[in-house]
Amino acid sequence: MYKDNVDVKNFLSSKSVALIGVSRNKQSYSRSLMKAFVDKGFEVFPVNPNETEIDGLKCYQSITQLPDYIDAAYIIKRKEVAVDLAREAANKGIKKIWIHVKCDAPDIKELCNEYGVTVIAGECFFMWAEPVKGVHAFHRFLRNIFS
Repeated sequence: MYKDNVDVKNFLSSKSVALIGVSRNKQSYSRSLMKAFVDKGFEVFPVNPNETEIDGLKCYQSITQLPDYIDAAYIIKRKEVAVDLAREAANKGIKKIWIHVKCDAPDIKELCNEYGVTVIAGECFFMWAEPVKGVHAFHRFLRNIFS
């Protein structure tokens, strides 16, 4: 389970990331997130069961179809399905998992123990990916003060 900023820095040191739940909607948060990962030099693997390509990147219909060498997964789905998707990513061998929504379910602790993975839950990528700008920098400042 997410312990401290070391886990976030470790995730951000990854070379490749699966983005699970990338939307077809070009205006969505997930598409902004995908662009940010690409701009920061990550090799990005979008996952959406209804697409074969998103913004010029091959899109995978499921986690099981992803290549075996992926370092990390970022899950952008409802918390009702996020833990199951994290378990599927762990089964695939992915050791660093970031769930965008707050998921403090006991299942996450069990997942971490069972698979030896690190799970970050409820943190926003834009608050941690340097350089942090605008409202995200302010949110990070507040988080650091009040956490």
